[in-house]
Amino acid sequence: MDLKVFPKHTGVWEGTYKRINPDGSLRDAWKCRLSVRFEGANKYHQVNEYMWDDGHYECLDFGVCAFNDKGELIFDNPRILGKAWETQNSIVLHWSYKDRPGSKLYEIIDLIGPKEEHRIRVWKWSQNDEFQGLTMIDERKVKTVEEIDPAFWANLPNTRTNGQASRSDK
Repeated sequence: MDLKVFPKHTGVWEGTYKRINPDGSLRDAWKCRLSVRFEGANKYHQVNEYMWDDGHYECLDFGVCAFNDKGELIFDNPRILGKAWETQNSIVLHWSYKDRPGSKLYEIIDLIGPKEEHRIRVWKWSQNDEFQGLTMIDERKVKTVEEIDPAFWANLPNTRTNGQASRSDK
């Protein structure tokens, strides 16, 4: 498999999420830290840490996901079902939340800047074919994948908050 865009997204990214209502008003905002690595040639592991100003913290582990023969990354974990794929310079995702029948999210991820260490993402939300708003994400790469402390991955079972309803899904 000749992936060109996904490998550029490994490492640690920090930034902000802003959830926007359909009328353009701010619904919620929080800080984020995403850690991304490849395991072997065709497996991808992503962990999202979310921090709100009121002290609330979540650590969502998307598990180790595999690419299929078409180069699509398949997400099928207790939280979401969907897939991601490369376009010329972007990653496109389409998924739904398993606990929300009728939910559909569409995301585009782009790297910008001369070193491609600035990442911009937009989610478009729908529920039962009704527009629910956007999530705008602005992130900067703060570590390469080689700089991630191996203890982060080893301690993950004690840190992750999977199983709880995520505030980020509201």
